[in-house]
Amino acid sequence: MNRIESMRERDDDEDYIFFLDFVEIILLYKWSILFIIFMVLSLTSIYLYFIPPTYESSATIKIKTDKSLNNLALQDPIIRALSQSGASNIEQEIAILNSFYISDKAINKLNMEVQYFAKEGYKQVEFFVNSPIEIQNITIYNDKTIGKKFILHPEENGFKIEEKKSGISQLFQYNQEIQLKDFKCTVKKESNFSSPIYFKFNGGNRDIYENIVKKRLKISQLNRDVSIIKLSYQDSSIKRANAYINGLIDVYLAESVTNKNRENNKVLKFINQQLQITGKTLGKSEIQLQEYRVKNKVIEPTKQSRLLLERLNSIEIKIEENKIKKSLIKNLLILSENSQYLEDMIPTLKALDELPTIELIQRIEDMRQNIDTLSIKFTKKHPDLILLETQIRKNQNKVYSNIKSLQQNMNQQQKGLYKQRNRNEKKLEKLPKKEKQLIQFQRNYDVNAKMYAYLLEKKSENDLKKVATLSDYEIIDSAYSSRKPISPKKAKILMVSGIIGLILGIFIAYFRNRLSRKIQTIKDIQELTSLPIYGEIPLFLKKNSAFEVIEYPNSILTTYFRKLRTKLQLITNKRKGNSLLVTSSMPNEGKTEIILNLSHLFQLAGYKSIIVDLDLYQPTLHQYFNIKSKKGISTYLNHRDNVEDIIFKTEYQHLDIIFTGKEISNPSELLLSQKLTLMLSTLEKSYDYIFINAAPLMMVEESLYFMQFTDINLIVIKENFTKKSFLTNLKQSIELYGFKNIQLLLNTYKFKEKL
Repeated sequence: MNRIESMRERDDDEDYIFFLDFVEIILLYKWSILFIIFMVLSLTSIYLYFIPPTYESSATIKIKTDKSLNNLALQDPIIRALSQSGASNIEQEIAILNSFYISDKAINKLNMEVQYFAKEGYKQVEFFVNSPIEIQNITIYNDKTIGKKFILHPEENGFKIEEKKSGISQLFQYNQEIQLKDFKCTVKKESNFSSPIYFKFNGGNRDIYENIVKKRLKISQLNRDVSIIKLSYQDSSIKRANAYINGLIDVYLAESVTNKNRENNKVLKFINQQLQITGKTLGKSEIQLQEYRVKNKVIEPTKQSRLLLERLNSIEIKIEENKIKKSLIKNLLILSENSQYLEDMIPTLKALDELPTIELIQRIEDMRQNIDTLSIKFTKKHPDLILLETQIRKNQNKVYSNIKSLQQNMNQQQKGLYKQRNRNEKKLEKLPKKEKQLIQFQRNYDVNAKMYAYLLEKKSENDLKKVATLSDYEIIDSAYSSRKPISPKKAKILMVSGIIGLILGIFIAYFRNRLSRKIQTIKDIQELTSLPIYGEIPLFLKKNSAFEVIEYPNSILTTYFRKLRTKLQLITNKRKGNSLLVTSSMPNEGKTEIILNLSHLFQLAGYKSIIVDLDLYQPTLHQYFNIKSKKGISTYLNHRDNVEDIIFKTEYQHLDIIFTGKEISNPSELLLSQKLTLMLSTLEKSYDYIFINAAPLMMVEESLYFMQFTDINLIVIKENFTKKSFLTNLKQSIELYGFKNIQLLLNTYKFKEKL
């Protein structure tokens, strides 16, 4: 636990040091960071200046599905028989509003074929109304002209048109047809102007719909629980956005009224035809009844005859109603043969209470919508699309089968009614002759009178409906738009830009700091300290270089290690016990690889050498030798082992090693033990060279303590890694403790190409 706590404390210290360095960098480069933020905000402001604002206009309409006239249509079999309009389907209405058919008529109401602009400051501002010119009778020869801007320059006696590729045209006159390479048109002058006018062709209605309207128009159901549709349109002009939404709604409502009038006319035509036929039949039956009563002096039938008459009338009316239903079913069979008209069958099926078939049709429509969605991503051969098509065909067959069964049931029911009528007519035969004939005349009259009254009632309803025809849709909110644009959101964009500028400024400052505060060359070292430099070595540019001198004895890197060995031999003046300490400022600067290669070179030369790993904080040397033991420096300093117990032979003849041993919780106290100096004294008697791997100086200050007992202290400096401040602090330590035996080695990129 003590070891873990020690590591945690070290991590916390590193985080704190990093935070202090980070604050120091920001303070050091605060003006450059502020300048970068200012530049980013300035560029963003320029961008926002040239981007035209976008406004959104919205409106809502309600689908009236519960009005009384509609309910009458749902209950009335005649109107239901002639009507092919189904119950309102929100998704279907949304699809209609999104269609080019409706937008085409709305576009015609607005002048969207050409847009006009004038320069205001450094940007162009559009004229939606009050443009000084109007371009008419446009014929475009080249589709690339659509969306391209032209400049109209006013002249004293006319105007000229400028385009980028063709340059400036000849002089043209207003109100006369002009001919250019890609288009021809007539320019009408509405008012005087002196500045150039920019204009852009948007093409025909189909081009305007595909390139402009379709991208800006959004139609959706406001809430699933209510039949309200929201229409939104985005545009750089508030007036045009409002005008387009209002125009779209006007066209949509007008189409609804037109369709309803067409339906009413169809119903009225049928009713009038039936009224003529029934009226003639009623007149004849009334005359026959009256003449018979006068001739036979009969006024009213008996009570028994009246009951029989009412029963026959009831059966006869049911038979007539079933005839209408049979005609409905006959129409359904015709529609069911064409899968495109399945939705048109729903009103009639509701009149016939055929709910299972309605559910089948709705299921088919849902599957068709799924097919439309999947077709955007996949081809017709996709398994899901094939499965849906198969299911649709099966359900279509079921629809036809259900209607056929309905027809058979209706025929059976009609046969039953005919049998009831025949039975009652047989009873009628038993009555006295005069009374029987009276009932027959009365029956014909009653049935025709009821049918005529019914038809008159329907005619009156539809006449009233035609006169007061209203759309099935009600405007809840007309087009409205806030004066505040929906985009660009300037405050949000500027805030994000400021944050990006801050991050960019800090990143650049940190990058500059890394470059400027890190040692780059030998010259940087010479400017900071007078310590001797024993050369440069490109160690860290080559991976797996721990045994370079053994595995690649003729490599360039090995050559540099040999040069380093020679220099070290020249400054060591003892026959035995030459001690060499290798350390660095931070980990990953190459000290471990240097110790391994140098010790190998010395043992290859026949010098009895030993490596002592004193980096108890982050031991790594044990990873390079196939020796497993928990004995080492830690067990020796804890009085568990003697010096001879912790020395291990390696596979190389003249090289031994002492590992760090077991992990300990108090390395700092042990490293300052007098036993360590005794161990070094003992080793000096047995070995020619002692190589000591010390912990990095910026992490472990105890490494400074060892330097007073060694002959040579080699400190590794890594290019673009070691901080300049390290050499400054090292210089202070040398002056404080009076070290005389410190040399520097630069680990550099300089020889990358040679490696």
